[in-house]
Amino acid sequence: MVLIKHEENGSIECLYDSSNILGSKYIVNQKKLALIFNSGRQYVYEGVTFTDYTKFERGESQGKLLHSIIKKYSYSQSKELVDVLPLVEQIEKIKNTL
Repeated sequence: MVLIKHEENGSIECLYDSSNILGSKYIVNQKKLALIFNSGRQYVYEGVTFTDYTKFERGESQGKLLHSIIKKYSYSQSKELVDVLPLVEQIEKIKNTL
């Protein structure tokens, strides 16, 4: 479930209340979806349609939608891990205000 969403300059960034996925960034005109996982791994999915991105973003379970909708797209994995601590702290702060 989306906790916070920010749109700017043709990109959409979200943080999630998910057991596996912390955040996403979708670049609309490039149809690229970057996902950051709890492990710090980041994957970039290519050619993701806006319709499929919207289904993913608005869904109750991003993990289930990752497997049913997003995994059909080609992807690459970043070689470096993302420091997830700031994201986890921000997510916890948001959840505590709900």
